[in-house]
Amino acid sequence: MEEFEYPRSDAPDNLRFFGPMARHGVSGGAKPDWWEDLDGARPVVYVTQGTVSNEDFTALVGPTLEGLADEDVTVVVSSGRRPLAALPPLPANARAAEFLPDAELLPKVAVYVTNGGYGGLHYAMENGVPIMVAGDTEDKPEGAARVAWAGAGINLKTGRPKPEAIRDAVQKVLSDGRYRAASQHIGAAIAASPGVDGLIDELEAVLR
Repeated sequence: MEEFEYPRSDAPDNLRFFGPMARHGVSGGAKPDWWEDLDGARPVVYVTQGTVSNEDFTALVGPTLEGLADEDVTVVVSSGRRPLAALPPLPANARAAEFLPDAELLPKVAVYVTNGGYGGLHYAMENGVPIMVAGDTEDKPEGAARVAWAGAGINLKTGRPKPEAIRDAVQKVLSDGRYRAASQHIGAAIAASPGVDGLIDELEAVLR
């Protein structure tokens, strides 16, 4: 998305933006038995380390659970298809599942806590969800920097944030509507973008 890219004075004239090639995340399937707890009574904070960087839950999931244990929020954890036994102990305000349908969960989410996987960032912004990101492997530092630059969330600039830093960042995102507004702005651009169909049309035009 152009709204998620830094301005470039050297950008070529033929640069085009088509938006995410995949849309809406995954929907359907069986819901966990606690799904009805997401009834809007409290803000939902969704934390996941994705399906790649999820061997060590002490990096982000654990500190998030600890930092938000006494907050008036519901913390939802996805283990990225790893056994739930691998997760740290869940405080009373936390719920967990090995897999969650992003397309149905994200509209309920007030803050998305992530290590910065690119697909997850786009799914969150597609739903106008503000982001707290903490990642330092693969391409995650770049995604985190773009989240902060676009105003869609807070970049903690580390892959192993302290519980207090997560709590403070989540509180700030919840209390400052500018983060959600920025994410919603990008989400509107994603909704209006042509995606893979636009890319195919462009390639066919070039071939002709």
